[in-house]
Amino acid sequence: MPRPLRTYSNSKIYHIILKGIDSQDIFYNNDDRNFFLNQIQLTKKQFYFQVYAYCLMSNHIHMVIRVENDFLSKSMQSLSIRYAHYFNQKYERVGPFLQNRFKSKNVENQRYFMDVCRYVHRNPEKAKISKTEDYKWSSYKEYIGKEKIINKKVLLHYFDNNIDEFIKYTIGNKYENINDFAEYEMIDKLSDEKLADIICNLYKLENKQEIKHLFKNKTNEDIENNLILLKEINGTNITQISRVIGVNRKKIKKIFK
Repeated sequence: MPRPLRTYSNSKIYHIILKGIDSQDIFYNNDDRNFFLNQIQLTKKQFYFQVYAYCLMSNHIHMVIRVENDFLSKSMQSLSIRYAHYFNQKYERVGPFLQNRFKSKNVENQRYFMDVCRYVHRNPEKAKISKTEDYKWSSYKEYIGKEKIINKKVLLHYFDNNIDEFIKYTIGNKYENINDFAEYEMIDKLSDEKLADIICNLYKLENKQEIKHLFKNKTNEDIENNLILLKEINGTNITQISRVIGVNRKKIKKIFK
């Protein structure tokens, strides 16, 4: 099946995700992270794009950028190739280690822009590895300090350039729906109906009504064995799976770790 064509944002703002193949780590140490940040600097000068937010995680990268549509793919491919060359040479390996097709999600309005920047900055907290304000490898510290890579004027404009309001919005209140933004990390988000169809095919069920009976009155071991199969489905998340199969979200999350 051919890949769907990438759609372009009217605002020219995108949430970009670069991932390691098979979720492998793409940063082994701080030297790797610093090199990647330097490559962002070089690439944005070459392709004239603005960075509004970023976060380097162990096996993936988030960026919110504004770029001319003609340069979207070229700029991300250039960035990926530069870093891949460095990584392969340093660690004496060959072949790709970043997913060839980067993910992009169009950012078309103010609310979406504010929410996705918050999501990017809160990613270390979502992954339970660090408090947002303590994480060194995101643009949050640039917002409360000195700009290095980002252009912070656009986001801060929505807080009347009040840094305290920005902090309050980003980390001051409990971010109840942080997991709902996991959809940003999907390849192609499945509808509940499509996910149900996949589950029916996977378990040889005759109709969708049988799905919730699949896990009802079963031992924890049986539930765990069945849930493991669902980990391989692309385009869904724990919240959606819980909704479709009728199993407590916390139980699914525990098994999916």
